[in-house]
Amino acid sequence: MRPLLLFLVSILPALSGDLDDVPDFAHAMDIKVEHIDGMPVVMHYGRIRPDFEDRSPNPFRERRSLDGEWLFRFDPEAVGMKENWAGASDLSGWKTVRVPHCWDMMKGGRFWDWSDQTVTNPPFYNGAAWYRREFNTSPAKGVNQRLEFLGVQQRARVFLNGEILATHEGGGQPFSVELGSALKEGKNVLAVQVIRLPNYRKKENGKGFDELYRVHTQAPKASDNWPYAGITRSVSLVSEGEVVIRKVLVRAVDGALEYAVCVENVSGKSRELKLRLSSQVAEDSKSAEFVLDPGGRKVLRLKGTLKQGAKRWSPDAPSVYHVTALLSDANGGVDQVQTEFGIRDFKVIKSRCYLDDSPVFLKGAAFYEEHPTRGPVLTDDDHEHFFELAREADINFFRLHVVQRDMRTYQAGDHNGVMLCGEWGGFWYREDSMSAQTKDTQSIYQSLGRCLVWDLMNHPSVVMWGIHNESHQFGPEYEEFVKMGHELVDELDWQNRPVTWAAWHPHQGDPCFQHADIVGFNEYRGAMDPFEDLDPDLKKARDQNPDKPLIILENGGWSKLGRRGRANQRGTEDWQADLMRRQHEVLIQHTPPLAGYTYWLLIDYRSRKEYTGNEKQNGWSRMGMYNEYRQPKLVRDVFRDLKWEKSASE
Repeated sequence: MRPLLLFLVSILPALSGDLDDVPDFAHAMDIKVEHIDGMPVVMHYGRIRPDFEDRSPNPFRERRSLDGEWLFRFDPEAVGMKENWAGASDLSGWKTVRVPHCWDMMKGGRFWDWSDQTVTNPPFYNGAAWYRREFNTSPAKGVNQRLEFLGVQQRARVFLNGEILATHEGGGQPFSVELGSALKEGKNVLAVQVIRLPNYRKKENGKGFDELYRVHTQAPKASDNWPYAGITRSVSLVSEGEVVIRKVLVRAVDGALEYAVCVENVSGKSRELKLRLSSQVAEDSKSAEFVLDPGGRKVLRLKGTLKQGAKRWSPDAPSVYHVTALLSDANGGVDQVQTEFGIRDFKVIKSRCYLDDSPVFLKGAAFYEEHPTRGPVLTDDDHEHFFELAREADINFFRLHVVQRDMRTYQAGDHNGVMLCGEWGGFWYREDSMSAQTKDTQSIYQSLGRCLVWDLMNHPSVVMWGIHNESHQFGPEYEEFVKMGHELVDELDWQNRPVTWAAWHPHQGDPCFQHADIVGFNEYRGAMDPFEDLDPDLKKARDQNPDKPLIILENGGWSKLGRRGRANQRGTEDWQADLMRRQHEVLIQHTPPLAGYTYWLLIDYRSRKEYTGNEKQNGWSRMGMYNEYRQPKLVRDVFRDLKWEKSASE
């Protein structure tokens, strides 16, 4: 039986419990690590997880966009599977939408109206919806065809011509689906069932809502950001050969370029192959000849010499290069992948972070990828705009809070010289969640973590990993959880980036900072807690964690643009800005070991959390330096002008 058919058999039991607190969707992705030629490799759906970023001209692959018009239909009664909506010929109940698409942004949406959670108010509709479109193609000998989804939120099933191909969970991760024998000559019908889990239910007395809590999901309760749903990023049909380069890893170490190239042969015969690697910063190209058996996988490790004077990556000079991997046989080229990378070393030495040989202070902010009228459906210009705002605010660091982002965010970080913290989950886990995620090697947390590290390995802008946010640090489950998260990234990360996490509090319970490379925590002194506790907090954190840098991963206040008042009047721009000034006056006294400060957050964002006051703001939480239309508040100017001279002078 072929690997694809084995996989399809393995996912069939997972076709139940769509809204249940079960790990079935995560298990069906079959994400795991295999060691191939001594290299840890991430496997997904039985194949080496591919590169999703290369969009350079490629004579050996055809990439066809499937963006544009699709049919769409809500499924509030959950009858779509039973009635075969994936292959049905009656389309009278469907409407036309444009993919990428987010159903929250459809007509009639009221982000403040909790009383209507039906399809008449899409932002609050939870459950299933379906997308369908047709495309024409032909199966061809020696050609493998697959679908690339760059983001589907939250749970999904993919069908071709009524046959289920894959099951997926996790909106931040791209994924690739092999079409195999389901592909037909001529017209093909592609369908995607998308499921959003509810995170609130009505109280028994009918007055208000209780928050739901789960064990086996990416965010066990309602996350701080809005849980947008749909096919929110692009879809492509990729045609390629049966012998392919799936991934190229590259790093610069001690004047050398080291490569690890992952190759697969899904054909039925042995292949004699040659790999050639070239880069504009390598002294010469490198090559290797090898034989790959039918169904075989191989990781080729090669080493080249960096050219003298190759420029290093930094915020002031973000030099980005590329390496081209060309695979050939006796008849010529068969596949090619181009990968970007940068040359830099980010490390921790005692109580400081260093970029190459210079100490660096991470002056940062967090942000969610969101647009006021399109939600998470973003353009290239939208992504560049986030980094324009970073330049305006004198930001050199972004915390990408607890979910893998669009690949264009990391590319923009590389090209704009903004350092990034890569994160994927662990949002408010409690003891039962942490225990389940730790023990289950294919849990949603471990699965998405492996994908993120694998996907981001080459990015110079990604300087550290954040492995959770404010999980419950009051029992033995917590220590096992953070140890597992650290080990997960250590197994895969070729660049040995430091690991941190956003502890709920630096002292309450046991944040287990002995397992962290950088001590990270959130604090809202002066906003949600007494301001007078800030200085004692920092002193205690410093004394309890000698010779480790500290980084505040969240801090801030809130205001609505245009609401002015006194500096002590909460919720005004003046109060938000003054709180930032007062925070800085205290924090500057602790640099070092304070090595970074992250403002929560760059831009106002939509949230279902009641404490944000969003019912009066059409869903918007007003904690940003900018409002949702990218207009700056007073706090932006204060933050921009802050200097952290002590971190660079001692």
